[in-house]
Amino acid sequence: MPIREPELRRETIAVLDQDRVLQDLRDRGARDRQLRMLGDEAQQRGGRLSDRPESVFGYRHTFEAARPVRAPRGERGGTVSDGEFEILLEEYPNPDSANQLAVGVATFRGGENSSSYPLLLEAPEGNFVLADEYAVVGDSIELTESWWTAVTGCISRNCVSVCVTSLATCRGSWIEYLGCVAWNCGGCWVKCAGCATCNCSWWCTWAVGCCSS
Repeated sequence: MPIREPELRRETIAVLDQDRVLQDLRDRGARDRQLRMLGDEAQQRGGRLSDRPESVFGYRHTFEAARPVRAPRGERGGTVSDGEFEILLEEYPNPDSANQLAVGVATFRGGENSSSYPLLLEAPEGNFVLADEYAVVGDSIELTESWWTAVTGCISRNCVSVCVTSLATCRGSWIEYLGCVAWNCGGCWVKCAGCATCNCSWWCTWAVGCCSS
């Protein structure tokens, strides 16, 4: 079933300043144990932390509802009138391997609610479609099929052919790859990355739909 078209008044897109993204990731790493663990894991896998602006990427997409969104019966939370999807990503290049490593955090905010998902992505031999995804579960890092699986699955089911094809044809580093996919997919990429982060919560499905629908 296609993603439900939300009732939106306005959408805005921003590619974030790389210096600010780098500082934000530093600050988050200082207070977020999961993000630190994933960064350490990336380095154990051969990635190098360059800690430079050119190694990071930040994207923000904001949504304004056409009318206030109220919590359904049985759910808690105040009225929501706007939403914001954001992804921050830092590459960990490995000069001795073709594998592409990146650590990032995807966040969706809606009213007083928010959901964040830190993750480590490793594309074997630069095959981004088949990238392994790792997340912190308890005190360990485990291989999962969660955010990236939801994003690529959503794109394959709901986006136009040139977008779907770009999943396999875009190349380069993680930053170059995601930029290429976003260019070819436009708003459909945002809906899929956003719905994977929203995880079908009532306070954000109005903007990006539900990936499992």
